[in-house]
Amino acid sequence: MNYKIFSATQLLLDQLAEDFFLLSQKDKASHISLSGGSTPLLLFKYLAQSSYAQSINWQKLHFWWGDERCVAPTDSESNFGQCKQFLFDHITIPEENIHRIKGENDPQQEALRYAQEIKAHVKSVNGIPQFDWILLGMGDDGHTASLFPGQTNYQDSNLTLVATQPQSGQLRVSKTAVLIENSQRITYLVLGEGKADIIRKINAETAGSERYPAGKIKAKSGLTQWYLDSGSAKLLIEGNSDEC
Repeated sequence: MNYKIFSATQLLLDQLAEDFFLLSQKDKASHISLSGGSTPLLLFKYLAQSSYAQSINWQKLHFWWGDERCVAPTDSESNFGQCKQFLFDHITIPEENIHRIKGENDPQQEALRYAQEIKAHVKSVNGIPQFDWILLGMGDDGHTASLFPGQTNYQDSNLTLVATQPQSGQLRVSKTAVLIENSQRITYLVLGEGKADIIRKINAETAGSERYPAGKIKAKSGLTQWYLDSGSAKLLIEGNSDEC
């Protein structure tokens, strides 16, 4: 596992912001898939309030989502809604660069529509659209995006699916494992001591184990990395990671 441990949350945010900046300086447009959750929210706020709001060339970045709850964009649980409130409303970015999952639509129809939008805008490699960078979070049960333990078909050839949150029964639209794994780069963002035990369990898993989607899903031919803080990494074996 490629772990990068940050001694302070701000250092992690600085690294992510710099990564955004470098992608925005490339000649071609880059396609980035965002995650919901508390860590991306910290990143959105930082990008909007720092010098990166002006220095990043937002015209070169296209934003997508790994998953979305089936709620309206104005709902407090909407991943897009949080990003809009804390980032997009504070920067200059073309509307056509924002590719949201429309959680207010019929889930099955929206999953199909979003897959078509991905195909139309993201270049395919090996017959599958290839994102430049996919940011992912991880739940306490080891799920990522809306791919849950015991429910994930890692060989599903579709690009998107409708998932059900096991505890609440809430419907969500999510990228599939196959689509995520074709990305050039995957970065898992995990903060806090509350995630330390599941990080330890994933680290101890046999390679290829399907028990925890976040441990199973890796870039097939690109970079997979874990950005952790000292809390989430506290139970990892020393020498298995780089600390910043």
